[in-house]
Amino acid sequence: MDLRALRYFQAVIEFGSYSRASESLRISQPAISRQVAHLEEELGRPLFVRNGHGVTPTEAGRLLFERSQAILRQVENAAAEIRGTGAELGGTLALAVPPGAGQFLLPELVRRFRSACPGAFLKVVAGYSGYIHEWLVRGRVDLACIHGPLPQRGFEVIPLVDEEVFLVGRPGAFPFDRGFAQSSDLERVPLILPSRPNSSRRLLDESLLAGAIVPYVAMEVDDTSMIRVLLKAGLGFSLLSQGAFLGEVGRGELEAVRFEPPIHWPLALMLSTTRQRSQLVDLLVVTIRETVADLVSTGAWPGRLPAA
Repeated sequence: MDLRALRYFQAVIEFGSYSRASESLRISQPAISRQVAHLEEELGRPLFVRNGHGVTPTEAGRLLFERSQAILRQVENAAAEIRGTGAELGGTLALAVPPGAGQFLLPELVRRFRSACPGAFLKVVAGYSGYIHEWLVRGRVDLACIHGPLPQRGFEVIPLVDEEVFLVGRPGAFPFDRGFAQSSDLERVPLILPSRPNSSRRLLDESLLAGAIVPYVAMEVDDTSMIRVLLKAGLGFSLLSQGAFLGEVGRGELEAVRFEPPIHWPLALMLSTTRQRSQLVDLLVVTIRETVADLVSTGAWPGRLPAA
């Protein structure tokens, strides 16, 4: 399978049309069409369906796109490592993080990783832990920070930090004035939560199971920014770690109260043990662990380090 054809194919997927891919790559449209046609002939399946606005991938096209991302990244990293033999490390790494954790982790991590490896290119994607886990399994990212990952064959889990969780809502909207929340409050306040099987939802259910508490879930929303919009409108409450609401609380748009006893969600680093692990990946793993430990120890990242 020709790597150039795969790159052209990926561009068509990303831009949704042959013409826009042609403009981005500065390659003639017929040249891109020929390469994609060669792929379809080799695979014996159509990869695109034309529509009025461009093209959409078939099921075979979606599968090839998922697999080819990992393939091309491995090829690029191998070339970078070979070129950097005897010199500095190079290559591209894809890291996935939940947005709340990224607020604390990314600025210091990027500074340290750039200093340690200026020849590397770090790509960061953000999303809920459920989506992040899927990206990792499918090879779209090299390593991921995930809340409460379950043990899985072929993957290593490295605990990073236990993040404290708060009940968050519009100022003045809380139905109690004791200054802290209790797990039993979740049975009577309307909650806006991500849907199952999101990791934070699973961790909440597990923490409430011992007390036989059934939370009042008024709405399910799978986007943190949209949850905050609804909270600011006074349409409910949610459970969030500090990185997800610090800005709004600072501006007086939201209020957050601690739980008594506290509720924590464990954040861990997860990566494959079956794919070839480069020096660059090892360096990023070490940098992430050291960065998290320093941020938590100094209080810059609210939480606690997991027990050894």
